[in-house]
Amino acid sequence: MAATSEVPAAIDWSTSKNEPALVAVEPLLQVGAYIINISDIDLMDDQFSIELLLWTLWHGEPDQNPSDQLRVLNGIYNGDIQRFERIRRDQTDGHSWSLYKVRSPVVKRWRLQRYPFDDQVLHVQIGLDDPLKPVNLDVVPKAPCSVTPSLLLPGWTLKDPSGYASSISLMNDLGRPVADGVAVRRQPTVSFDLPIQRRSLLFVAPDFLGYMLAIGLCCMSLLITRSRDDLILAAVVSAGGNYVFIAGNLPVTAMTGFIGNLQLIIFLGILYVVAADELIDNQLSLINARFAAVLRVLLLPSYVGMTLLGIWLIIP
Repeated sequence: MAATSEVPAAIDWSTSKNEPALVAVEPLLQVGAYIINISDIDLMDDQFSIELLLWTLWHGEPDQNPSDQLRVLNGIYNGDIQRFERIRRDQTDGHSWSLYKVRSPVVKRWRLQRYPFDDQVLHVQIGLDDPLKPVNLDVVPKAPCSVTPSLLLPGWTLKDPSGYASSISLMNDLGRPVADGVAVRRQPTVSFDLPIQRRSLLFVAPDFLGYMLAIGLCCMSLLITRSRDDLILAAVVSAGGNYVFIAGNLPVTAMTGFIGNLQLIIFLGILYVVAADELIDNQLSLINARFAAVLRVLLLPSYVGMTLLGIWLIIP
């Protein structure tokens, strides 16, 4: 029979200066994770799916091991979508080692104001099912989180993962009185973070082709005078259609950042082309034809320069 580690004790000096009292400390439960797969990155529904191997080290009595009560706290419960399946359990070196296979959709509030130049952190939080159960929860001291080298996310670059002890603040007593002097109940957890960076150049052409076409049509309208109105109208339709296309594939929060500013620059550029061309042809040409001819030559480079400068300034 394997030996178990002794439960450490802490000294409480609050009772007496000469006779300290021993206060038992909860046995330590350490958690580590090995990420196997990331899939179903859903920007509209704020979620992704993860599959990982999770192991625990319990430094306490084997019959009191709470490892089977661990869950993905920010996971999505819908039938049997989340699975937390124990594969092995051994008693080694005075502690209980358990291995689990975990598959779960995870809630993720995407920050898309910088899209397509955004970075994201895939965050998984592990804790006990019972938020009131006391537990001394931490990550394993060596390599608490790692990723399989074969994992590839199309359109994303993976960075180094991390694992650390954390907690959830429960802003409610859940119907049970809290200890004296405790204002907020906290549930111990462990967190695993996988930073990912979007390969922005892969998304520029397919997602912003309509804006590129609108800029090209505005340039053509300044060069081809015979069908100028038709070209400007086509530029408006192209820019508006591109915005509707992106809005149908991304949540509304993405429209407040780079995409919204880009849309504003495109439409302001179209207004500049229409207003400047009308002013030069119908107003200044009647006053000074030579001056109007010079301005007409400068209209195209000024439009292109201001548009490119505006886009460069809003790129995160």
